Amino acid sequence: MEARKASLVFVLYALVAFCWLGAPMIGNINEPVWSLGQFNLLFDGDHAYGMIREYVLAYPRRVLGSVESRQSTGYLKQQLADLGYEISYTQFDSRIHGRTQVGRNVLAYKPGNSPQILAVVAHYDTAPTTDQGAMENGSGVGVMLELARVFSKSPAKRSLLFIATDGAEFGQLGARDIVENYPDRDRIVAVLSLDHVSVSALGAFSLDTTGQFAGYTPPWLREISRMAGEMENLPAQGAGGLEEHFQRAVPISWTDQGPFLNAGIPAINLSSISEKDESRARAIYHTAADVIQNLYAESVTRYGRVAERIVRALDDLPQIPGQSMGCFRLGNTSYVSPRTMTFLHWVTFLPFFVLLVACLADYHGAFSVGRIERELLAYVCTSLPLLLLYYPIGLFRKLRMVPEYTLYPATPRDPVLAHPSWGVIGGILSAGLAAAIGLYFIFRYVKRKLPPPDFHVSKAVLMVIFLAVIVLALRYNSYWAVTFFSLPAWIWGTVGPGGRTARRLVYWVLIVAAGVACYVFVARSADFLYLGWNFIWYVVLALSCGLFTPAAYILAAVTIAIGIRFLAIQLQRSDA
Repeated sequence: MEARKASLVFVLYALVAFCWLGAPMIGNINEPVWSLGQFNLLFDGDHAYGMIREYVLAYPRRVLGSVESRQSTGYLKQQLADLGYEISYTQFDSRIHGRTQVGRNVLAYKPGNSPQILAVVAHYDTAPTTDQGAMENGSGVGVMLELARVFSKSPAKRSLLFIATDGAEFGQLGARDIVENYPDRDRIVAVLSLDHVSVSALGAFSLDTTGQFAGYTPPWLREISRMAGEMENLPAQGAGGLEEHFQRAVPISWTDQGPFLNAGIPAINLSSISEKDESRARAIYHTAADVIQNLYAESVTRYGRVAERIVRALDDLPQIPGQSMGCFRLGNTSYVSPRTMTFLHWVTFLPFFVLLVACLADYHGAFSVGRIERELLAYVCTSLPLLLLYYPIGLFRKLRMVPEYTLYPATPRDPVLAHPSWGVIGGILSAGLAAAIGLYFIFRYVKRKLPPPDFHVSKAVLMVIFLAVIVLALRYNSYWAVTFFSLPAWIWGTVGPGGRTARRLVYWVLIVAAGVACYVFVARSADFLYLGWNFIWYVVLALSCGLFTPAAYILAAVTIAIGIRFLAIQLQRSDA
């Protein structure tokens, strides 16, 4: 790259960095420091612990659709009815591992002075690999029942709705049912989800704020929850900065706040982190070792007091704030407006656009219809096999060779994930390989009639294609676009002709390294799901059930093809 161009690129990168560092100060929303009232807390941790113990020992395997799960709802109904609540059920059908299962939510309603509803949600179902499920999520159910007891004796300004949901382990299906079918859904103004009390003594509270496919907890609800945790002398950890940007890029929710946020209802999930035994908590998560003996009554007390503070603070609000879910948290009480984030996301790709214009201006003399056709043909032959990988998944699903799910392919540690169908995976890859081989020979035959390639022409064609992909990705999910496409745009736009072998190797390493965000996502997801290399099976199931959307797959596939072509054109020489 010429010195003048290199200087221009450096200035552009510095400009983007300045915007990211400076724009938040201009577009910053200084969330007011919340001062929660000194409420008279009535939560009885020992009583809640006793209910957890009674519930999980009487109904240890509450898997969606099981007889024991259905029997446990009778216990919940009786407990809540004895407190004077109006009890109702909602039922929903779901597909779990190819079978239709019927889930049931238990709802307890108490009218207040206002028709607005505050909802407290806890899922009662367990993973198939769990026995008792005391931590996940008998603890949340016990805390919810104790809160229901507390508020049955306390006057409330707003109406209260306590919901024991089913199917949370397979995509928050019960919460989705409430969002879609509860007749008074429009009256729900805020939701607190309870999941879970960690083992042993607590070291911190954790706030889950991601919506299911879309939505994010607004600042006011996050700050009320954070303050409530800190008043219990424990930090309340929540996403912010890079972590929040990553979560918004891939909005997959694992707790019941997700469907409510997707529907535009302010919601947050309260969970907790063990002070010294978090590795142990992770080890017993979704296993038969998740039993009542691991829970401390003192931890249940502290968790329940925070939950009560949040509900009382929400009930005490004169009106529900109207802040946008698009506000991005930098850290502490600092948030950035949605418009500012949109500006930052678009300006991130300014250097790539300028590099494309420069490439087109500098090497227009080398352009010819034949050379452009050659690179377009090469790109189509590279991208089609990747795109065609998507279609055998649907075929295998129709043949019942891929387990069918309503939403999530499975919950962490599910045996379905631990034992992939390598025949299906092999069939999918074989279809893609066959397409690649066929297209390779087609390209070899057709290219004989085309002029020899030129690096700069090929690069310009690929950059134009990538620009179109970037614009579509920004419109699809700008957080996703910046997270996964910013490094490829910055790196691929600056690579030059390969030349010597050493230089070519350096460019190859840089081109591959541009996908680091994708590699991190795969590694983190595989670790969370306890999958390792079996993650490829999770991807197949996620595409099959719609967790990963066709639009995202297409954008990802065509971008991978662009990267492959950038690697390939390093072998080309240019006379321009």
